[in-house]
Amino acid sequence: VLARLSPCDLALVEGYKAFPIPKLEIWRAEVGKPLLHPRDKHILAVATDSREALPPGTAARLPVFALSDFDAVATFVAAHATAGPLGN
Repeated sequence: VLARLSPCDLALVEGYKAFPIPKLEIWRAEVGKPLLHPRDKHILAVATDSREALPPGTAARLPVFALSDFDAVATFVAAHATAGPLGN
């Protein structure tokens, strides 16, 4: 599918949780699901509307952004975008 998008500079995908690609985890405490980042080394940061509900130490391990901080999230994504094929 990415080949069909050419020539695009950046493709954002939703889903593909098990695929080894760089990820930004979106987490809302009210949904009641556990964080994925402790088990997925490809998660580079967390964006949340509930920073105070994150487990202790999360912000020490990963960058944490407010969901409403669009500029910070976009800057992080652009800075961590990869070019070329991704390895395992």
